[in-house]
Amino acid sequence: MSIRAAYEDGVFKPLDTVKGATPGKVYTVFSQDELSELRETLGWLTAAEKSFDFWDNEEDAVYDTL
Repeated sequence: MSIRAAYEDGVFKPLDTVKGATPGKVYTVFSQDELSELRETLGWLTAAEKSFDFWDNEEDAVYDTL
């Protein structure tokens, strides 16, 4: 779920209609800068993943379950 929220008087107020939220459940709200940073980090992690392909072999498969 992704929503926009405004911070007013110590409370985050949704700017969009919230569907599927559970009352009493805690949700985390990220700023646009934080979301952008998370997307960039995920991109770098995905790119770096190919660097570890040499570990993808039968000999080391026993460690995949740790």
